[in-house]
Amino acid sequence: MVADQVPAAKLTLVPDKAERKPTILVVDDEALIRMAVSDFLQECGFKVLEASSADEAVQMLRSYAMVIDLVFSDVIMPGELDGFGLATWIRRTYPAIPVILCSGDAKKASAAKEMCADAPFFGKPYDLESVVAAIRTALAQQAQA
Repeated sequence: MVADQVPAAKLTLVPDKAERKPTILVVDDEALIRMAVSDFLQECGFKVLEASSADEAVQMLRSYAMVIDLVFSDVIMPGELDGFGLATWIRRTYPAIPVILCSGDAKKASAAKEMCADAPFFGKPYDLESVVAAIRTALAQQAQA
């Protein structure tokens, strides 16, 4: 085989989903919350990417959408988009990527339930084990779709 002729299988940059850990994008402008969630998710066996705003998340999704399996986002964040705007953009642009929203604002819960009727919503403070259970359920549903 000539050195520059690499079999197509060797050129794959993104491993098959069955061969890798699910990747969760955690979006929250509060660094301590974002780090705590990320650390817990990593301990539970997930690969985690972090974004401090919806705008940053959009940039990451544009770059890494092939490896992001789920987005867990706060609703209230600075920038062009809030969590609702991010969820809407993801559903329109990458409909196969599930979105789970959370917020410390109780008023946002009813709007989130309307917008994301098919996805769980978590009020802050939330139980991390419940978040992981919801993530695993969403990923299982995604795999069956």
